[in-house]
Order: sequence, then structure tokens, then C-alpha cells
Amino acid sequence: MSELDKKIKDCIARFSKERLRTGDSILYAIVGISFLLAALVSLVYSYWDFSSIIWNVHEPRKAAEAIIRFVSDLLLVIIIMEVMGTVIHYLEEHKTDLRPFLNIGIVSATRGILSISAKLSVETLQGQDFINAMIELVVNVTVILILGITLKLLSTTFDVGDRKVKTRSPNQS
Repeated sequence: MSELDKKIKDCIARFSKERLRTGDSILYAIVGISFLLAALVSLVYSYWDFSSIIWNVHEPRKAAEAIIRFVSDLLLVIIIMEVMGTVIHYLEEHKTDLRPFLNIGIVSATRGILSISAKLSVETLQGQDFINAMIELVVNVTVILILGITLKLLSTTFDVGDRKVKTRSPNQS
């Protein structure tokens, strides 16, 4: 292969790489805007649903259900915003980070705990249904603990270029 052929291939590769990166960024921007719209719609719906239930409540139990449902809906908005944050981070750095996904997992497990709590506050579960609810509760708590520990372990190191740098441990001053 001649020197000219190599230069032409390099030129084509650079041109293709730039166009693909631009297309990638455009698609990520569209997805990010879509997440923003989904978060806004979800937030508006959460307030609408909560207010429509609260204004027609005649029993304290229904008000408690509405509050738990509202908090769960708000946590869904936070999950959507966390995913949108990963899109923003990718557009800025052209890298993905593990931490937002761990946060999403923690918020999702918290939402699951709220869902189980709401179900238990409204109805009396017995037998296998109660056992299943308790297993689900334990799994969600375990997920929160594991993801929290993982976040803590990740926070003791951070990236500097191509190397990892250890930060001071909390008990060092």
C-alpha cells in the first residue's frame, strides 16, 4: 500500500469518525430532550393525580394512599432526571459513568419499598402474599445496601486521565 493510499484511508477514517460522533451527539440530544419532556409530563401528572384524589378524600386512609402514591410518582421523576443526567454527562464528556445508574437503582428500590408499604397499609396480606411482600421488601433493602456500599467504594477513588487516584479515607484528617 502506497503512502498516498494510507493518507486517503486516514482522511476517510477521520471524516467518518467526525460525522459519526456528530450523529451520536445529535441522537443523544434528542433522547435527552425526550427525557426532559417525559419528566415534565410525569411531574404535571403527579400533581394532577394527587390533587384530584386529595380534594375528594373522605377517609384518612385514602389520603395516606394518595401521599404515598405522590411520593412514588416524584421518585419516578427523579429516576427520569438521573437518566437524563447520564445523557448530559455523555454529551459533555463523551464517556459514561456508573454512579448515576447506581443512584437510579437506589431510588428504584426505595420506590419499591414505598409501593410495598402502601400495599401493606391499605390491605391485610396473609399467607403466601405476605411472604412475597416481605421477600420483595428484603430484596429492595438489600439492593439499597449493596448499591450504597458500591457508591461508597467508588467515591474513594476517582479518575485522573488514565489512572485512578485514591482519596483520603474518612477517618484520615
